[in-house]
Amino acid sequence: MDRPSYGYSAEDNPDPAQQTAPVCPRHPDRVSYVRCKRCERPACPDCQRPTAVGVLCVDCERELSKQQASSRPRNAMGGGMGRRTPYVTYTVMALCILAYLGQTFVPEIVYQLGVFAPFRILVMPWTFFTAGFLHGGVMHLLLNMYALYIVGQYLEPTMGHARFAAVYFASILGGHTAVYLLTDPMSNAWYGGTLGASGGVFGLFAAMFIVNRRLGGQTAQIVVLIALNLVITFTVDNISWQGHLGGLVVGGALTAALFALRPKATPGVDRQALARQSALLHGACVAGVVLLCVVAIIVRTLTLPV
Repeated sequence: MDRPSYGYSAEDNPDPAQQTAPVCPRHPDRVSYVRCKRCERPACPDCQRPTAVGVLCVDCERELSKQQASSRPRNAMGGGMGRRTPYVTYTVMALCILAYLGQTFVPEIVYQLGVFAPFRILVMPWTFFTAGFLHGGVMHLLLNMYALYIVGQYLEPTMGHARFAAVYFASILGGHTAVYLLTDPMSNAWYGGTLGASGGVFGLFAAMFIVNRRLGGQTAQIVVLIALNLVITFTVDNISWQGHLGGLVVGGALTAALFALRPKATPGVDRQALARQSALLHGACVAGVVLLCVVAIIVRTLTLPV
């Protein structure tokens, strides 16, 4: 006996499994009919990431971001490219100009608190850095600011903001450390003041030579520039040759160490992890230079004649 027909067959009966509503893998209690364009998994509103090519789930969005970060170009030191504007250079220049205005309007306070003098560094250790923002006159300020501007325009984007700042301030510290180590405590120079950004600028000169050398650029012009400045340093009176020489040595040595400790990128390597490793190694290198200066200062202090 035939069964009555109601307008559909067994083949038209949907599979119960197909009637199950799609749920978000990260939130199984939420129904979602929106699927990721990349992996095609359902994504609830909290896990949806709108993009130009459609909606991605949060997992695919993170994976793509990681891939883009790994393929992002790096600077000569292995760090991120960052912004091309030399913000550190402009900031140092602005601070030097502000410090000179202070020297003009309240010279007693600025000179007393900011100038580096070997005989008082134990009670005023901050002058190892503050003296680098002070200058002996308008011409001294203009020459250092012009040199800092020219070098910073090229070197800061090449090295990265943090590494450029580290080399500059380490060179200032190295310059004043050299003044403390090489000045005769029995001479009048022991009680005289030292000021100026020249130690940091000389360190940047050396850094530019190292960078150009490692990148295959021209080095003849920077060698001539360093040689001319050294001639002026040792032939003109009232110039701290110790500060210039100390800044030159520390800046060159630190930059060379940063290049030597730069991890090498190989095909397939996680470049983001490599950048973090580079930052740790370079941070340790900068800390090592500062520690060496501190140790040298302590040894010099303990061996001073009574």
